[in-house]
Amino acid sequence: MSKPRDERLVAICFLLLAAIWGYLTLQIPSATIPGTPGPRFFPWLLVTGLVILSLVMLVGNWRQPAGEKTVAAEASEAKRGIDWIGLGTLAMFFVYIWMVDLIGLRWGTLVMMPFFLFVSFRLRNILEIALITVVLAFGVDFIFRVLLKMALPTGSIF
Repeated sequence: MSKPRDERLVAICFLLLAAIWGYLTLQIPSATIPGTPGPRFFPWLLVTGLVILSLVMLVGNWRQPAGEKTVAAEASEAKRGIDWIGLGTLAMFFVYIWMVDLIGLRWGTLVMMPFFLFVSFRLRNILEIALITVVLAFGVDFIFRVLLKMALPTGSIF
């Protein structure tokens, strides 16, 4: 099977997943406090995003002919081998999860985000890395802890 047809199948599977997720979201009780989004809001937001993105993927692949892939592109894909950056990112993600459990979300993000930015996103400017790390760590902390009043992991050490 050629690649565009594989992507059509993936898009159809995502649409099916969105339908199942939407059905399960209907089972969640509605808002108990008037004027608030309620517990269904974020699941419906994710279902909507999944439907839109899978429809974009489906329409984009129906416009592209099935055999459009060139031989040179297939040869370059075969030469790539193991994606070490992808494996490193996955390993860093598991270390990040472990660190969040150990030292908390804010400090785990402050420690691991520079590695993500350097390895996965290939940023080399130290000032950019520091700025993105601090804004992301304290921004997420502010949004969830202060605005949404949600308890974030504080870690087992602290």
